[in-house]
Amino acid sequence: MPKKNRILFITLTAMLTALQIILGNLLQIPFLDKQYNFGFQPILIAGWLLGAPAAMLVGGLGDLVGAHLFPQGAYFPGFTLTNVLVGLVCGLVLHKRKPTLLRVCIAVICSMLINWLLNSLWLSILYTSRGYTVWLALRGPSYLVEAPANILLGYLLLQGLSKAKLNLNLK
Repeated sequence: MPKKNRILFITLTAMLTALQIILGNLLQIPFLDKQYNFGFQPILIAGWLLGAPAAMLVGGLGDLVGAHLFPQGAYFPGFTLTNVLVGLVCGLVLHKRKPTLLRVCIAVICSMLINWLLNSLWLSILYTSRGYTVWLALRGPSYLVEAPANILLGYLLLQGLSKAKLNLNLK
């Protein structure tokens, strides 16, 4: 990768990470037994625009830095792993592909399943008063509401970015 492209790649990754920290920690909407936030969208954009490694960095670093800047309890690395895996999925499904509604649906649904299954596991480890299946049952309905919202918002964002004819040549 030429030096100019590396600088652009690093800059975009850093900007999307900063956006993930802000949208994932400062703009939260309480919903049943979880918080809805917009931190997924920068990971989705990074996956489409920059690929899986960058999306994994955006998800992982965004969670790690956000957990330390805006703590809501002790840091637990499981949630960081969840965000890294979400970045991997977004990059594998979307990178170098036209952001169709079907692709966005696949990326969002797979990401929501990863979040639901793993974050419920992490919560059952952290808070042993509730078992894994209880966390799954409590958090399931909110993911059913969150998935369509993320599909719609993600699709509109990626369509807008693709129509902006971003020609970044990050090869």
